[in-house]
Amino acid sequence: MKAKFRLLVISVLAVAMLTAMTACGNGNGSGDSEKSSGSSADAVTTASIVNDADALVKALSKDGTWIVATLGDLKVDQDIVVEGEFHDKGDASKEIYRKLALYTQDENHKITESFKLTAPKMTVKSENFKIQGGTFVGDVYVEAKGFTLDKSATVDGNIIYTSDEFKNAATVDGKVTGKTSVDAVTSASIVNDADALVNGLSKDGTWMVATLGNITVDKDIVVEGEFHDKNDPSADIYRKLALYTQDENRKITDSFTLTAPKLIVKSENFRLQGGTFKGDVYVEANGFNVHKTAKIDGNVYYANDAIQKSAKIEGEVSGNQEVK
Repeated sequence: MKAKFRLLVISVLAVAMLTAMTACGNGNGSGDSEKSSGSSADAVTTASIVNDADALVKALSKDGTWIVATLGDLKVDQDIVVEGEFHDKGDASKEIYRKLALYTQDENHKITESFKLTAPKMTVKSENFKIQGGTFVGDVYVEAKGFTLDKSATVDGNIIYTSDEFKNAATVDGKVTGKTSVDAVTSASIVNDADALVNGLSKDGTWMVATLGNITVDKDIVVEGEFHDKNDPSADIYRKLALYTQDENRKITDSFTLTAPKLIVKSENFRLQGGTFKGDVYVEANGFNVHKTAKIDGNVYYANDAIQKSAKIEGEVSGNQEVK
């Protein structure tokens, strides 16, 4: 009987939330008063009402929904990544918008109960993402424009922006118990396995990838996409693979070897620094750079003369350097 009663309560809450979410557009913390022009069912068909950690993580992923609402306190043991492009009420004709609702509300759109969501970290990659109602316990890393912390919400932790642009585009009306800062290095990938390294250097990766040890990749690595120094769009185009660790004085403490059949460089102004890449490098973009601390144990092939002339090779190359 207790199990049936619990399911009934959850079902009733879910129905109440679905009905209320038709008005959960871009309003503020006392509950949103904007009415949907469509039916209640149509407005919320793409909403997620979640009551467990796995469902929440999935709903906030790139395969998730435009709005995610909780029915109680949740604790997630992994980092939460909010990514993908979504639109208000799941309507592609409306503005880009996404929302995490840590509360329930009544028929007058007044918050009736607020909840806590706890996780080591939340990384926000979706544009115009809002946290409304309740408390997120953990640090928030903002890597997209338009982040909003509603006046009804709290971040019990720090908010770290990966560029000044993202900080300036944010609206923080709620409470932040920790510090608010800009730290471009937080958008770097620190990797220790082949899959993470390949992803970090892909077009969906980061401006800098740093390794923590020797890594062997069984397939060709493709470095592609346009990135900027320290992830700041106002800075120069620049990308870096750091095959080393360093101390607080930025002196290299340990260097590593990355082994792969090929490293294909399609990102402009890509630098290899520290450590050794073992394999052949195919350069298809201007500004390729091998720092004096780095070594290529293989050949370097350039797509044309102009690309070769734009390269800066200060480190050691054991094989040939030629246009091919």
